[in-house]
Amino acid sequence: MSEGFADFSASLFLQSAYAQKGPKEFIAFWDEERKSILERNAQGFRAIDVGPLTMGYRLNNSRTGVSVTRDLIYPKGAYILHMIRMLMWDRHSGDDRFKGMMQDFVKTFGGRAATTEDFKAMVEKHMTPEMDLDGNQRMDWFFNQYVYGTALPAYKLEYSFEQAADGSPVFSFKVTQSNVTENFHMLVPIYLELADGHTVSLGRARITGNNSVEQKVTLKGMKDRPRRAVLNYYDDVLASQ
Repeated sequence: MSEGFADFSASLFLQSAYAQKGPKEFIAFWDEERKSILERNAQGFRAIDVGPLTMGYRLNNSRTGVSVTRDLIYPKGAYILHMIRMLMWDRHSGDDRFKGMMQDFVKTFGGRAATTEDFKAMVEKHMTPEMDLDGNQRMDWFFNQYVYGTALPAYKLEYSFEQAADGSPVFSFKVTQSNVTENFHMLVPIYLELADGHTVSLGRARITGNNSVEQKVTLKGMKDRPRRAVLNYYDDVLASQ
């Protein structure tokens, strides 16, 4: 994952440097990273399918093409860090937890080598209760799927807006996860684009396996009906769609 830290840092620069112009440059960066991981090369292979990130440069060969590691190590390593950041993000404290984790990681391993398992242990030290999908205070589910595995889920969102008796918008949605194993876990972020154009986080849908989650939410205190609902607005989860 080490190469991914450099790529991930570039996304933080873009988010900061273009903050006044909105998230367009930041989102475009992650769209390009995703494209590198999923686009087929001249040999017909997608980098994500050739092998797990931990295989590194060993994945390069004449059959799969020599661009595989370039299209996998940098962008997927960065994407994993991005996903962890977005899982830790909170509407009240923002990136505080993620920043604290990264500072702890640097302080703990500064000047010496750190393994993937060392980083995983650091994530587990700072993980939120919501991230504990296996109920064991471990992040095996995430690392097995994206670091040690080649998982690539697909998502579909169906939704509608109604109006409650008090005038509040009522958001009904169904999020479907597919193309995964029966034990695949994910917290899928749902965003609302408001009437004024701003996009806000509504929350995360917890889904396991090839299943759907349905819910109806009354948006108390919201005067105007949102323009639309969106999954993965910030490319929060590496997925095929």
